[in-house]
Parts: sequence; structure tokens; C-alpha cells
Amino acid sequence: MAVVGVAGATGALGREIVAALERAPYKPDEVVPLARAASKTPFVEYNGVNVAVDDIGDEAIERLDLLFLALPNEAAMEWGTQAIHKGVPVVDVSGALASDAVPIGIPWVNPEVIAAAPARVLAVPTPEAILAASVLGPLERAGLGGACEATFFVPASRFGRDAIQELSAQVVSLFNAGTPPRKIFPDGLAFDLLPSCGEPLQAGWTESEARVTEQISRLTGLECTVMRVGVPVFSGLSMELRIEPNKRPVADLVAQILQDGGVEIEEGDATRGLPRPRRVEGRPFAQAGRIRVDEQGEVLRIWASMDNLRASATVAVGLGGVLLR
Repeated sequence: MAVVGVAGATGALGREIVAALERAPYKPDEVVPLARAASKTPFVEYNGVNVAVDDIGDEAIERLDLLFLALPNEAAMEWGTQAIHKGVPVVDVSGALASDAVPIGIPWVNPEVIAAAPARVLAVPTPEAILAASVLGPLERAGLGGACEATFFVPASRFGRDAIQELSAQVVSLFNAGTPPRKIFPDGLAFDLLPSCGEPLQAGWTESEARVTEQISRLTGLECTVMRVGVPVFSGLSMELRIEPNKRPVADLVAQILQDGGVEIEEGDATRGLPRPRRVEGRPFAQAGRIRVDEQGEVLRIWASMDNLRASATVAVGLGGVLLR
């Protein structure tokens, strides 16, 4: 009888993890939703039943067979460290425990690394790394890897549930000529773009961009220059990918390689049918379209989108299955 805890179960990502556990091949007999004392959500639904949310500070963590961490970094580090010391396997979705010593994994991209990992801790890559690696992984295995650049269009949900609410309030306030709240997005986001997301580093890149670059390299072995742009949508991550492959690509063959690798391919280039945030909502895997090769046959461009919350939850639950086995 598997008892699985979800720390941060009242957040947007935590709720997705709880929902994904219902669909998991190893569907737990008991899910223990956990949150910090400040949480005001008393219940989450699992298996058609409202389950009371417990204060993580009051939970006997050692009774859990597995713990998912979907908390802010500081809290995730505290409770993740406690769980590890008590021998509880941990899937870190927060990124707090991610290090060279903790394997990051995507079941459909690097299953051999995950299976061989001796650690009792596995980390979920950032959504940006999941999306990029889902596309680059099959291409690299087919010999079409190479230097690449990725521009990510980042939704409000990447900044947490409060960010979704703030974007909504900003839209309403600006429509009514009011003063919009700007706690999470101090420079605003509604009806605008954020050309830089995160703390800047000396070279001009941000800390989050450097982290995504490092994770893509760990997952695929490819070096990819990354830029993250904040966009005024609630959920759904998109990417424009530019690759200089090691050999001449053919668009139709690229589409087949991606499809065989688990990427959903949209047929045609009509805007209405292309993957975009609203169309990918609720779908856990990357979707790609607009696969183009330049006239010289030297540059391959791909557009891709995915539901970042659903994808992260799906990866987390997949890694949880590995640790339970």
C-alpha cells in the first residue's frame, strides 16, 4: 500500500501532481496533501474525494513511501533534506535539490540515466528544459544534433499560482483605468512582454537562462543558447528553436523523427492549427509545428509548445514510479 506525499499540494503545480497520480500506473492507495501553515486551502481532490490538506510541519514524513516537493526553494530545501535523512525517496519539482549529485530526468528522453541512478532523489528539469529536450533528444539520437538557440515564451504560471492571479488582476485594473497590482511583476505583464525573466548575471544572461542551458546539456549532451521572454498568458510554454545540424536536414524526415520520439506533430502551417498555449492546455507532451529548413539546408527551425504544468507533473510522476520500483 503506497503512501505518497505531495508537499505544495495546494499550488498550481502541486494540484497537477495530485491529478497525475490518479492516472499513474502505480496509482497510490493514499495521497497525503501537504502545505505550509500559511496555505488557506483546506482540501484537494484525489480519486473523487476531498482530502484534507495537512500542515507539513505536523506530518510524520517517515511514514511516506515517496515525497514530491513542489514548494518554493527555501521550504523545499528544508523539508527535502529532512525526508532524505529519514530515508524517504524524493522527487524534487522545485529545483531546490538539483545539483551534479542529483540526477535530472525525463522518462522519454534519458531513461537509461534514470534507471542507472543509485540516488534516492530525482529532480524534475525546468519546463523549458523539458520542452527543449523533448525536441532535441530525438534529433540528437538521429544524428541531427548541433549548435542551437532557443527562445522561450514564458507564461505567468511559471511564477506560481499568485502570479496567475496577479496577471488576471492587472488585466482587469488596466481595462478599468485602475492601478494594477505589481508585486510579482513589478514592471507589469498584462498587455506587455518581459524581455528578461530572472536575476541578471554579469554576461547579460539571467540566472534562470543559465540553469536551463545547463539542464539541456545534461539531458541531451547539446549546447543550447537560451533566452526567456515573459508573455501575458496564464499557462502554456512555447519555444522557437534554431538548430545548425551536423548533417543536412529534411523537414518531412525531421517531423517523422520527432513523432517517433513522442512529440505530437501538427500538420500544415495554418496558424489556426499550430500548437500554442491555449491549444496545448491539458496535454502533457510537446507539440511541434512550422518545421522549416533554410534554402542552404544549413539551419533547421522548429516551433513547439506544451502545457508546462501538466508536463512537469507528468515527468514528476514518471520519476516517482522509478523510485518506488
